Amino acid sequence: MSKQEEKEKYGTLYIVSTPIGNDEDITLRALKVLKKVDIVICEEPKVGARTLHKYNLSQKMEILNEQNEQKKTSEIVSLLEKGKDIALICDGGTPVFADPGLILVQTCLKNDIPIKVIPGVTSLMTALVRSGFPIDQFLYAGFLSRKKEERVLQLKRLSTENRTVVIFETPYRLTPILETAAQIMPDRRAYIGCNLTMPFETHHYGTFKELYEKFKNSRFKGEFVIVFDGAPLNLETDFIEPPKENLKIPQKQVTKKAKWGGKEKPPQKKKQFGYRRKGKKQNQQRKMNKK
Repeated sequence: MSKQEEKEKYGTLYIVSTPIGNDEDITLRALKVLKKVDIVICEEPKVGARTLHKYNLSQKMEILNEQNEQKKTSEIVSLLEKGKDIALICDGGTPVFADPGLILVQTCLKNDIPIKVIPGVTSLMTALVRSGFPIDQFLYAGFLSRKKEERVLQLKRLSTENRTVVIFETPYRLTPILETAAQIMPDRRAYIGCNLTMPFETHHYGTFKELYEKFKNSRFKGEFVIVFDGAPLNLETDFIEPPKENLKIPQKQVTKKAKWGGKEKPPQKKKQFGYRRKGKKQNQQRKMNKK
């Protein structure tokens, strides 16, 4: 069997989005794919089993997480090469975004294994659209560092970003991140979307200082996304003037017309009358001497 024939028998890796809170947000295409695949890969056993149970699915389940990603990726790729169709899901939303799976995708691309993405709901886009901030350009900053010192540095850098910024964070770190943000950019407008898509979702607007005061005594531990307005554009510091040397015309590109001051022909050379007069006087003197 040729290598091309072997590739034609490969299975397909499906990257399937699942609801982020509301079970009705599953797509018909996602259900169709999850029903037909041989194996479903998930991050957490309990969450994955609950997802399959919700939609009356009984597919075999495998676990892919940060602890076993390197080793498990090889096993999954081997199954795909043997013709198994596999679906990758996460605890909620779109896989790979903030979950394990990138190494698997990269390995499949390297080995020419078919990949299909089944799109669906994401907390990122849900929060952005609801925030009311400009979203023609935005920066997804993901999860910030667990270490306080690194988190402070990250927020300081983000505070200078001109685009709208989106931050993900675990439920128990809402207050610490708001406290740090309130110290670095207290008057920056922000939005916090809590338990998005669920019947009891809540939305909170204000400056970071106001939001910290609101949540500092709260015991909130639900899912949330933080979106904040970009820094105002400062034309004096943000605009970079191109170097003047870049504006010089290369010598080879200078035309003759440019050299001649815009004229089609070169200027006429002026006659050197001084030298001619001098020569004429010398000739007259010689004639007089002969006489």
